[in-house]
Amino acid sequence: MKRLVIAAILLAALAGAVLPAGAACDGEGPDADVAPTKLIGAASPSPTAPTFTQVSAGSFHTCGVKTDGTVACWGWNDDGRATPPAGSFTQVSAGFLHTCGVKTDGTVACWGDNKYEQATPPAGSFTQVSAGGLHTCGVKTDGSLACWPWQVTPPAGSFTQVSLGRRAPEHTCGVKTDGTVACSGDNEYGQATPPAGSFTQVSAGDFHTCGVKTDGTVVCWGDNEDGQATPPTASQTAAWERYFPDRPDISNMGPLNKYDAFLILVTAPVSCTMPIAQ
Repeated sequence: MKRLVIAAILLAALAGAVLPAGAACDGEGPDADVAPTKLIGAASPSPTAPTFTQVSAGSFHTCGVKTDGTVACWGWNDDGRATPPAGSFTQVSAGFLHTCGVKTDGTVACWGDNKYEQATPPAGSFTQVSAGGLHTCGVKTDGSLACWPWQVTPPAGSFTQVSLGRRAPEHTCGVKTDGTVACSGDNEYGQATPPAGSFTQVSAGDFHTCGVKTDGTVVCWGDNEDGQATPPTASQTAAWERYFPDRPDISNMGPLNKYDAFLILVTAPVSCTMPIAQ
């Protein structure tokens, strides 16, 4: 019965109908009971879909910078994490329970949960910001990293980009101006121990990290229990095309299911390191 009620509410919202007074949604989100006003993006469709220059997916919500510089968010809106302020932005980052963005004047604005002051940015001019779980870091115009709340110690050096994990205890990684990657914070799985080399971009997950090297290849480090730190390689793709020529290219697929993996193992003399869906 509960599923039918939720479905009816969602269908009514998508159709642009007004929900009856006192209507409430009950689900499995971060909170036990969620009012419809906490779900953003269910309004009736507009004649023209907005266009964006950048998007960031958080844990339960998503935000993007529109071509006019304003920020639009959708998804879970508890604590106002999907309710951006007015103004013009160049970049936005959706974290666990909060969101931060760099405005066109270089200042950082944050919104959402602020229990640990992760949504209280310092003064100064920034070029990029990354919202994590319980803290936030940004690259200042002089290349230094600033993180808040104050308890967080960022890696030292001059940076062009920074990325934060979202699962506490968190880790932080950034690309330095010389192309190397430096990390700090939790390193239980080696997620804060980057390999040598020159990088153009890095992205920190919960317990693993991946980066794009200057030659275009992807390198990952940290927890690899589900294959999340094993990026595809040319040899894997070639083996797939050799033994399954009638199947889609592996680059367009998700993790292999257990049956496909079994077929490869019993028919192909290759080493299969691709993630297997449970």
